[in-house]
Amino acid sequence: MPDEPFQSLTGLGFTELEAEVYVSLLQHSPATGYRVAQSIGRPVANTYKAIESLQQKGAILVDEGASRLCRAVPAEELLAQLERGFQRRRQEAAHALASLRAAPEDDRVYQLQSVEQVFERCRRMLDGCEQAAILDVFPKPLKELREAVEGAARRGVRVAIKAYEPAELPGADVVVHPQGRLTLRRWPGQWLNVVTDGREHLLAFLTADIRGLHQAVWSGSAYLSWVYHSAVAAELILAAVQRGLAEGATAAELRQAVAGYQYLFDAELPGARALLERFGKRRPGPSPS
Repeated sequence: MPDEPFQSLTGLGFTELEAEVYVSLLQHSPATGYRVAQSIGRPVANTYKAIESLQQKGAILVDEGASRLCRAVPAEELLAQLERGFQRRRQEAAHALASLRAAPEDDRVYQLQSVEQVFERCRRMLDGCEQAAILDVFPKPLKELREAVEGAARRGVRVAIKAYEPAELPGADVVVHPQGRLTLRRWPGQWLNVVTDGREHLLAFLTADIRGLHQAVWSGSAYLSWVYHSAVAAELILAAVQRGLAEGATAAELRQAVAGYQYLFDAELPGARALLERFGKRRPGPSPS
């Protein structure tokens, strides 16, 4: 039998033995615990413990008669039950954690360890963005973040995207790199670079199918984030100018295009304000004697 059913259940918090028992009962119900143990080649005592645990989780039903026959709950019913339970626990955890005092921000650069962590952090960044977000992103990561990007744009965030193939994202300003197709062919993976409000940034290099991660870092450093924000903004403007030149734009049209991105360098963006507030004012020194 393929391993996928067992892996999917252990990914949901089942032990290996619980997964084996549930899958066996899903295919051969009803059955006694002894019969299940024989079917999966496991010790009877351990199998009965797994059955008891699965019953408590709501994954199986046990006949209260003398035979103690077991029947698996249908997979869809089980998954719906698990989902509702997760949502309830999530809400309880959110309420409990909201009362805790958040740790202060720092200037460190942190390495991210999984694709899921990369995308979840990007979504959180876009959901919390106040004024401006810049993305330099390949097609597959952009598709994964589409909902979060469009949600930010609907809230009034100005979203500028340097893309590598045409993409329609309502409310976002998409500039397609003139050499985008060539870049996609040359690179052995998909990159994702995001800066929000010039206040925090994330850089990730994913595998070609975006299921694996080569490297990814995130930082909320005021200095590093604003510098990277400025760099990505300049890259996006350069791509817009290059595309304009390729399409025969006039000098006036190019100046207008560049002027349209000046908001990205506004000193009132949250990242710029944070940088100036932290480093822009000198503390008074000792009075001269």
